[in-house]
This record gives sequence, C-alpha cells and structure tokens, in this order.
Amino acid sequence: MNHGMKVAGFRGVLLAGLLLIGLAGCKRYSEQDFVGQWQSSRAVTPIHLAANGEWEIRKDDGTVLQYGIWRYEDKKLIWSFKQGDRVIDDPTAVLSVDVGKFSIRERDGTTTVFRRLP
Repeated sequence: MNHGMKVAGFRGVLLAGLLLIGLAGCKRYSEQDFVGQWQSSRAVTPIHLAANGEWEIRKDDGTVLQYGIWRYEDKKLIWSFKQGDRVIDDPTAVLSVDVGKFSIRERDGTTTVFRRLP
C-alpha cells in the first residue's frame, strides 16, 4: 500500500468518525423523553408530564396546584393552561436533554433545569 492510499484511507476513517460525532450531537428528541415526574429548579412542588400530553403540579396530599397540556414541537416545550376564559400557550426553547435532566429557556431569558425524580 503506497503512502497516498494510506492517507486517503486515514481521511476516510477520520471523516466517518467526525460524521458520527456530528450525528450524535444532533440527536432528535421526542415527547417520550419528557414523560415522567420532574423537579424544577424554579419550584418546590414536582411537575408530572403524562404521556397523554397532560401536565400537573400536585402536592403530596394529592391537591392539584396547577395543570394543563404540554407538547414538544420544533425544539420547544409548549405549556398550555387556562387563564380565565382563555387558553395560554407558553413556548419554551429546549436547551439540552440528558437521561436524568433537561433544561429550557423561559420567555424572560432565564434557564430552568428539570431533574427526573424516581
């Protein structure tokens, strides 16, 4: 094998490796990644995101403090809730998603981190 073939082979392996790393960084998330019980960095009471698209903040005694519907769309979590006679959509950009946590950018520019509860 001549030097030119070795360099071409190395470049091919390097390109394939970079492509795999790039694809890993572009992982697509789905609503399923967000289903579960979460502790928000902004609240004391956990939030439950159900697979059917409902969310609720419920105290240990079962009292529901707030509820609505949620969806993941276009790299955003969209929280919907009723306020008076209107339904309000609150879109928040998803900044990162890991196995046990995710973070979002609130409309006021702050970041909220959610940690999965057992």
